[in-house]
Amino acid sequence: MVYPLKKMVMMISCKQAVDFISKKEEGRLALNQRIDLRGHLAICHFCRAFDRQNRLLSSVFHKRPDSVDVTLKAEEKQAIIKILEKAADS
Repeated sequence: MVYPLKKMVMMISCKQAVDFISKKEEGRLALNQRIDLRGHLAICHFCRAFDRQNRLLSSVFHKRPDSVDVTLKAEEKQAIIKILEKAADS
């Protein structure tokens, strides 16, 4: 008995999966892209690991305080200027 061949499903590449994972975090992934990504993640251990790491980084980034003061004091600025001037003279 001869069985008809089913239409082959083309899987996305790891490079496309990484792009889709990044877009997913931004909320810009179309339905067909989400389906393709889910299929790829089902078989690719490396991309699943990247997806987990990306989600972890995103959650850490979104939990950071919004008002972090990173300005230098006048003394710190002067110390940096002196170091740079000394390096320029060398």
